[in-house]
Amino acid sequence: MAKFQSRITVRRYLQRENFAYVPLVLTIKRIYNKFLETCSVKHHDNPGRPAVATTEKINEITEILATTPINSVRLVSQQVNLSKSVVHRTMRNILKYKPYKMHSTQQLYDEDQDLRVEMCEILTPVLEHNDNDGLIFFSDEASFH
Repeated sequence: MAKFQSRITVRRYLQRENFAYVPLVLTIKRIYNKFLETCSVKHHDNPGRPAVATTEKINEITEILATTPINSVRLVSQQVNLSKSVVHRTMRNILKYKPYKMHSTQQLYDEDQDLRVEMCEILTPVLEHNDNDGLIFFSDEASFH
């Protein structure tokens, strides 16, 4: 504030220059005092609540998943002694694990290829017909995805 003697003068100058955001006088005072104390106006984050997932716990989760990759989040949380949500968040955000749900599928044989083509030939004209908009077809036959 060498050029401007008071906070009110600074605010009036900013208003005259048509700044998009003109801070309050109290904000100007805080910024000025912060600059005098730290020689910077950078905002320092507050420490906040301490993280539960420390580096030791993250390493422990990594070791458990490396030894037995097919584990549930619940079992890992019991082994590490952390909550299920913390373990899940750690696996998702830090370790970049993606959830995978096992599906049982039916094996396709070479003979099934002909049946699939035949079913497509039957359903294509029915589905292309304009009167069938929004209808769902159910069948006892196997469906192939």
